[in-house]
Amino acid sequence: MTRRIVYAFLSLAAVMLLAAVASPVAVGQDLPNLRQMLQLPEPIPHTDAGAVSSPGSGTSISDEEHWIVSARHCQQRCHDCAHECSFEYVRSDWNGCATASSSEDFHRWLQPGVPVCIMVHGSFVTADTVAEDSKNTFRWLRHAAPELPLQVVFLTWPSEGLLTLDPAIAVSSAVPGIDVAILGRRAEFNGIRLVKLIQSISPESPICLIGHSHGARIVASGLNLMGGGELCGLKLCEGPSHRIRTILFGAAIDHDWLCPGQRYEKALNATECLLNVRVRKDWALMVYPLRKPFSRRALGSSGFTEEDLERFGHRACQVANYDLSEMIGYGHIWPEFYQHQSIANELVDWVYFRD
Repeated sequence: MTRRIVYAFLSLAAVMLLAAVASPVAVGQDLPNLRQMLQLPEPIPHTDAGAVSSPGSGTSISDEEHWIVSARHCQQRCHDCAHECSFEYVRSDWNGCATASSSEDFHRWLQPGVPVCIMVHGSFVTADTVAEDSKNTFRWLRHAAPELPLQVVFLTWPSEGLLTLDPAIAVSSAVPGIDVAILGRRAEFNGIRLVKLIQSISPESPICLIGHSHGARIVASGLNLMGGGELCGLKLCEGPSHRIRTILFGAAIDHDWLCPGQRYEKALNATECLLNVRVRKDWALMVYPLRKPFSRRALGSSGFTEEDLERFGHRACQVANYDLSEMIGYGHIWPEFYQHQSIANELVDWVYFRD
């Protein structure tokens, strides 16, 4: 019991530290060149010939819209019909002015063949801040390549805290009653919702998944389900029908969970490649191993280790670490990433499928 109290105290301290500590501001700092680091060929220069029209073709990017798809009202426990909850849809413009809409309008807006970027936020993001974060993420991504088409969707889930007790989940948590553990379980479960959203998009559209913190856990869980794994007793009859690329920021999962024999061992079956953005001094993830006894370090701070890469075998070429420790410093929260336009600029090949 004493050990559990100590772990509970340390987990609570981690939450308070996350809210209190800001990273050094380094706007304009040079980034390591991702293309050179991974020895990728230079892309063919983009031209308009044969290009797919972007949403709002013929207008500036400031006239484009993005969408918020919400599962905040959905049941957050495993049960037979857990995947049957209907999303709520919100249309948002360049300035973040949001309007409730419908599934029909959302699917009319989607253009088959145009890349879709789905962003999944982490924990302690309230409903009130979703519109602001989605607006800033949308503008961050579109400024990186305004000449290329992209459809941006922000998936939101019930991630509020502090110390919200849910006995049905907390009983199985490593640290009973602490939101970090509860929300980690909830994030894994919401992988079902992410898969449902992906399945509603035309297979003609390639999809880039971006997950931050516990949002990275949602992404990993969803990929694992699509890759042949099981979640809450659910298995898919068919594998993914989309081209999928994945980027994880501040990933709050064990660094080896994607390895063979581990929790999300099927995830790489569902994605062409996975880029892990690493910040070594991330304060929230430095205390991640304290959430339960014998926990591994977090992927977002340790990155894939040499041992992990060996365990991946021939699939090691699908994953890569991208170290932004110098730029982000001690930061963790999502705005500390999207304040740097240079990060989005480096990710254009992944997000826009510029091969």
